[in-house]
Amino acid sequence: MNVNSCAAGIVARRHPVLILLLCLLAAADARADKYAYGEDFARVGHSWADAGPPLAAAVLYSDPGVDQSDSFRQQLAALEDSEGPYSDALAEPLTSLGRYYRASGDLEQATRMYRRALHLVRVNDGLYSERQMPVLRELLAVYRDTGDLGALDQRYEYYFRLYGKGQPPYTAVRLQAALGYLRWQREALRLDLDGDSVRRLQHLYRLNEDLLQATATDPSVSLAHYRDVVLSQVRNLYLLEDRVRPRLEEVGRVSGAPQFAQQFDQQDFDQRRLENLQRGALSRGSELVQELIGRYDASAEPQQVARLYLELGDWYQWHNSESRASQYYARVVELLTANSDQALLREWLGQPVELPDNGAFWQPPPQVNDQPPLVLEVAYDVSARGRASNLQSIEEDPAHAGKANRLKRALRKIRFRPRWVDGVAESASVRRDYQLFD
Repeated sequence: MNVNSCAAGIVARRHPVLILLLCLLAAADARADKYAYGEDFARVGHSWADAGPPLAAAVLYSDPGVDQSDSFRQQLAALEDSEGPYSDALAEPLTSLGRYYRASGDLEQATRMYRRALHLVRVNDGLYSERQMPVLRELLAVYRDTGDLGALDQRYEYYFRLYGKGQPPYTAVRLQAALGYLRWQREALRLDLDGDSVRRLQHLYRLNEDLLQATATDPSVSLAHYRDVVLSQVRNLYLLEDRVRPRLEEVGRVSGAPQFAQQFDQQDFDQRRLENLQRGALSRGSELVQELIGRYDASAEPQQVARLYLELGDWYQWHNSESRASQYYARVVELLTANSDQALLREWLGQPVELPDNGAFWQPPPQVNDQPPLVLEVAYDVSARGRASNLQSIEEDPAHAGKANRLKRALRKIRFRPRWVDGVAESASVRRDYQLFD
């Protein structure tokens, strides 16, 4: 027997808690190397759809200073007189009146109009009518405008149930509803909406996984929709990697292995399940994207396939696996060069990009009292390996010195997608403005 392995075995038998503590510390250190870019700050001008839905905006009337509510109400009264209070024809003017109230800032009245319009659509078309979709989206937007996130959460639950709860048949509307619900769950996690991130993350991951398994073999599901389901789960894996932590505080209170074993057995089931998922997160994310790439045949647009290789390269780069990431970035270069798409190649790989570049952690707070956000400018170098160095604040206000130092420390932790020139990763110097969220 090897002397070192024999010695390790003796230590493990005599000090099992010490060995476990060292393993947990190593796991925590590995997770600390993956920075949640977008959570505390983001580059000015960058935004991602995952932090906010593409909901319908309020209609801006040509002369918002003129009160048009009387005109809308007269139209409604005339329709009610001629066709009755449950006429299907009332839904559209009610929705228009809701838009008017929302544009005017009267969110309470807007909510009433939208809810009445929904009720009429259900009465006339049935509870599961797809004609509710645009009205529901506008109602969700109003709840977001009011800041009533609890009500918004409840409405998303209703929205999800209304359109099939992620079950077949997978029409475009039902899949859009399921994907919108999954996106909201990630947003609610980032907002720590109910203080129970373990339960919500477990629910989110399991639901997305079930949807993946069901849509993977359903011939009615388009490749574009299946791609969206896959990339949704990849974003969930980013969150899982960041949010799930080893519970070192329990280890610190342990005086012996039997007591620790007893406490470990009593850990919450969802927490333990997430910890198990986290251990296989790197391989699971890679497996998902590679399987998706395999579904594209020779007739596929090279840009679509290249975008997935870029996703795969970013996944490995964020996990500090530079050699694997470089293989996939090189594939992006190969595909786009063969397609003579130099503009897209410059957009994706012409400059260093902070990772992850998908908004998995981005949740900017609402602006308060019309105060401008704090923006700091930093100049630095990014190596061919995707690491920042030589960071310098530009025209730093002494009042912001502490935040500027925290920003620079954070930038040192971030993994970047490096710049690629002529098919090779190389270093680059950048000068960027960042908006701080705290």
